[in-house]
Amino acid sequence: MTLTRDEAAAKARHVLAATEVEPFTHDELEGDAVCGGFAFTAGDRGAVIGYDGGYQTSMLELAGETMETLVAGWLVEQRHRHGVPDAPPPLPTHPCPICGQPTVHEDRHPAAVCADCQSRAADHEGRRIVAFNEGIGGGLIVYYAESPTGRQSELAEDVLVTRRCWIDGIECTISEGRFGGVVVERVTPAG
Repeated sequence: MTLTRDEAAAKARHVLAATEVEPFTHDELEGDAVCGGFAFTAGDRGAVIGYDGGYQTSMLELAGETMETLVAGWLVEQRHRHGVPDAPPPLPTHPCPICGQPTVHEDRHPAAVCADCQSRAADHEGRRIVAFNEGIGGGLIVYYAESPTGRQSELAEDVLVTRRCWIDGIECTISEGRFGGVVVERVTPAG
């Protein structure tokens, strides 16, 4: 790390075409000797000036970014470029209520099943189903995995109406996830 904050500020003024820049201090960015650097703002624009001489700029508001997202994107990109692992923190899990395997936990869906169990979901007669979001805007669509008219060509209308499916004979609900995707949850017996 041979670049000083003052040298980085001079480069930020140049790339942002600004006479003054404000430092945006970020411990992770400034503490990463390989992939880090310094961050600066100039009005609605931001820049990351890397220790290795590279830089990245953004018209923050126009791009829908904040300085935090600009810095995070820089670190991910540089760590990938330099082959430095950037493992995200482990996601919380709960045991799959069907098979017991660790499953990503979301408070909204505490009884969600794992992907392997979800792949075995079937209607009440045992016909395997597959479910998707209907489009980019969401919506749940459920097909039979196999059908006389071809793969995934017949709607599983009963599943769509009841929002019920079964895995290994265990009753479950099927729904659209809050931010997309499909969620299958085991129905917990009343008691």
